[in-house]
Amino acid sequence: MSKNVSIKLENIQEIIDDNEPQQINNNYQGEFYIKNEKLYLSYEDDAEGMDGAQTIVKIDPEQERVLLLRHEPAAMKQDFICGKKQEGYFKTVYGEIKMAVKTKRLEMEIGENSGLIRINYQVYLGGELNAEHHLKINYKILKGNL
Repeated sequence: MSKNVSIKLENIQEIIDDNEPQQINNNYQGEFYIKNEKLYLSYEDDAEGMDGAQTIVKIDPEQERVLLLRHEPAAMKQDFICGKKQEGYFKTVYGEIKMAVKTKRLEMEIGENSGLIRINYQVYLGGELNAEHHLKINYKILKGNL
């Protein structure tokens, strides 16, 4: 059974060779559900250029893993496992860009009606370090769903 949820994403990007970190904050309404002992957040990404792409965050507290999947038109896959470098991709109108993410820190505070996930990771494009990210995903089950 899914529950309505509010999701707040905060991402600070530090692009290599750029002295100015960029902060991106987005708020979404979506769904929260549990399947095979994994937690899922699902929402439509209405950020610029995403055109309502369906996004799924799969949270596996037991394996200490977070998988971020976004469907067309801005398809993306990022797999976060602390201390590991994982292959992924990002599709644009110009084609698919191969990338990898190396997770430096992954913290999860999962409660019955809310949760907070912190991920510090590096993005590699073409094997080269491109950026450092500090991502925070905060979610709360909306009243009426408790």
